[in-house]
Amino acid sequence: MPSPTDTAVDANTAATASPAATSPASARVAADLGVPFDPARPPSYADGIKSVRLQDLRLDRVARMPCARDALLYGIGTGLAVGSARFLASRRPRSAGNWAIATFALTTLASWEVCRLQRRVVQVELERVTPK
Repeated sequence: MPSPTDTAVDANTAATASPAATSPASARVAADLGVPFDPARPPSYADGIKSVRLQDLRLDRVARMPCARDALLYGIGTGLAVGSARFLASRRPRSAGNWAIATFALTTLASWEVCRLQRRVVQVELERVTPK
């Protein structure tokens, strides 16, 4: 029979654990990826790195990721525009290439993060509005 202190520890652990880390969906995803699932411990960066598979990086899979297509298109378009403008202004292909790649990377990252933030705000709002 559990002692009162065991129950208190379990209640504290449940209160401090994030709902996403303890949900059955998290357990299913972790099992699908072959990552050990422990609801008392949030996932670490090492767990995230272990879960990356080569098939996750296939082009058809990346295109289906939320926000990936738009972020890549914004990055490609902006990088091409800035690289072209830099080449026309300086006539130095290496400098223009560096500007294009840097602009592509920064624009893609920024638009990815903005899109993910917007999706998260909508998701939180839907969870708040949806009756349980």
